[in-house]
Amino acid sequence: MLDSTSDSLFLPLVARNVKSSISAVNASKSEGADFLLYDFDKEKLDMTTTDSVFMNVKIPIFIPFSSYGKNTTFHEALKWLEFGASGLVISLQALRLISDDAVGKLFDSTFTDSGRKEDDINTSGSLNLNMANGALGATQVAGFANLEDREKQVIVTEKLVLREAINIIQKAAPLMAEVSLLNDSVSQIDEPFMLAIVGEFNSGKSTVINALLGRRYLKDGVVPTTNEITFLRFSELSSNEQQQCERHPDGQYICYLPAPILNEMNIVDTPGTNVILERQQRLTEEFVPRADLLLFVISADRPLTESEVNFLRYTQQWKKKVVFVLNKSDLYQNSHELEEALSFVKENAAKLLNAEHVCVFPVSARSALEEKLSASLESGEALLPSNSYSRGSSFHELENFLYSFLDGSTSNGMERMKLKLQTPVSIAERLLSAAETLVRQDIQLAKQDLASLNELVDGVRNYGTKMENESITWRRQAFSLIDSTQSRIMKLTESTLELSNVDIAAYYVLKGEKSSTASATLKIPNDIISLALSDAQKLLQDYKSWLQSGNAQEGRMYQESLEKLWPSIVFPTTEMPSETYELLKKVDDLSLKVIKNFSPSAASKLFNQEIREAFLGTFGGLGAAGFSASLLTSVLPTTTEDLLALGLCSAGGFWAISNFPIRRQQLISKVKRTADGFARELEAAMQEDLNEAVRNLEAFVSTISKPYRDQAQNRLDKLLEIQDELSNVGKRLQKLQNDIQSLHVS
Repeated sequence: MLDSTSDSLFLPLVARNVKSSISAVNASKSEGADFLLYDFDKEKLDMTTTDSVFMNVKIPIFIPFSSYGKNTTFHEALKWLEFGASGLVISLQALRLISDDAVGKLFDSTFTDSGRKEDDINTSGSLNLNMANGALGATQVAGFANLEDREKQVIVTEKLVLREAINIIQKAAPLMAEVSLLNDSVSQIDEPFMLAIVGEFNSGKSTVINALLGRRYLKDGVVPTTNEITFLRFSELSSNEQQQCERHPDGQYICYLPAPILNEMNIVDTPGTNVILERQQRLTEEFVPRADLLLFVISADRPLTESEVNFLRYTQQWKKKVVFVLNKSDLYQNSHELEEALSFVKENAAKLLNAEHVCVFPVSARSALEEKLSASLESGEALLPSNSYSRGSSFHELENFLYSFLDGSTSNGMERMKLKLQTPVSIAERLLSAAETLVRQDIQLAKQDLASLNELVDGVRNYGTKMENESITWRRQAFSLIDSTQSRIMKLTESTLELSNVDIAAYYVLKGEKSSTASATLKIPNDIISLALSDAQKLLQDYKSWLQSGNAQEGRMYQESLEKLWPSIVFPTTEMPSETYELLKKVDDLSLKVIKNFSPSAASKLFNQEIREAFLGTFGGLGAAGFSASLLTSVLPTTTEDLLALGLCSAGGFWAISNFPIRRQQLISKVKRTADGFARELEAAMQEDLNEAVRNLEAFVSTISKPYRDQAQNRLDKLLEIQDELSNVGKRLQKLQNDIQSLHVS
């Protein structure tokens, strides 16, 4: 059942609309109806036939109020409840025509089968305990009398442990529908021992039960005759009553009989394990866990069929003790054939049940029943096992075994209590095992969720690496701009520091008037640097936008990933502080600050100062004549003229002119160093802007993922706590099993 799908656990109810007693009986037997709508013809109504319908149909029957005609009063219709109808079907329009008093009487005087009022039925659906257990006499605990204090304490402890198991199983697996089995089993601890008769249809289950009871209470036949789970319980009835039965809409039919074997044992008849109607087979399979002992009836003409083998395998999921009845054993021609059949059943059943010893009783239930009925007619009373109808009968051995089960002084009697108390424990252990499996799976998933969350958060590092690689392009653009500006200034330096620039040299050395050429030359550095800085500022503004756009896109991707992967965790964005989203836009603008802090005018002024020092350092000590003579070397066209100029110059003038290219190279190097230093400063600023953007994204992802990580961690912690609780309950159940095994019932 734990492997069943939800479709197999929740079935629709099937109703059949019938108009005659024959169709009612047929529908209940072979068509798989859950209840009937008996819309009979009042003019042709035969009360004797109708009464037989209620006696023979074991599923609820509802009578449409329209069947009575217009002149029938509601009080007359209610009489059908006394005959055994489960209820009336009435339209809302017709209901409006009925007085409130009449409707009130319906609920005040609800009748069940045989005219018994609801007051006679307790909340569990059975007869009043005084009536149902009147023959038991002594006070019983868990269906047993004369228990010692130790046994009583074990029973009390078992109830407490099982209730604890139910709570923790529901906590661990709230959707596990099979917990209802455990609830039912715990509630039945105080009920008598439950013997379930199972087997294929036409194997003779009903006949075996009738033979045990000594009277033909149940129908038998070659077609499925048991459509519902049928409980047989003991009750002392009046002399003119053979049985009292109740129908329940949950697929159960309870009959109270005066059979002695039911004093301390409830017998349950089940639909066949191989019936065509899946609903009835499922009723049998779902009831197996609640049974204390299974009496598996096998037909001698087809021992251990495929459906029987499958059913036996299913029973072992619940660790059920199975006793086999090889029915119709009189079909065998001789004892040799019987022994072969018994060996076959024992050998294969032992393998299926993983048991060393298998108990098999070969019987002919029909012969035993006929013999009992015949003896009963002769004696005028029901035949008990002690009133031997045939001491040599193999059926007598089966009865002795079952009655020894009811005798606390026998080993079977001791085993009876152990089986009784083990039934709910076995269910609890199986459900607990299933719950532990589910919790282990949930723990694994919780750990995976937490790891995925941490991996998602750690993924920001990969984003940082990606942005680092992509930022190289931006830095190259900045370096290219700096290199271009540097080249222009270096060319300007080379062209300015030439001896042919007489007007510029004269301006710096003789402090003459600034010529137009000198003025234009001196403005060039300022213009070049200003233009370059403007381009750089635009480039870095785009760089900032690129960082912000990348963070925004990445942050949105992380948020969508969290919401998609863990939709069950609801954390509205409105609950997020506004500062969290501002992190995606925040950039310190360090690179832009480098540009803003660079002054074009100051750089131009420094450049002019370097030019002045170059000229003054070269020509400043020569005076006017020396300066003029020195310049002749740069303007005279012939070597003779050069020599003449040199002759006119002093030795100092020659040295100054020859040192001029060195000064020019020094200035160029200085320009290059300045540009390189600026490039390094800008690169560091751009890198820090990138690092800051990545750190901000990390902070954003850490913030938005925190509710998810907290919930994943809390879920994991709770599951681990539940796992510990399941383990502790499992240990208590194991101890309880040991205590049960050590019981000795007297």
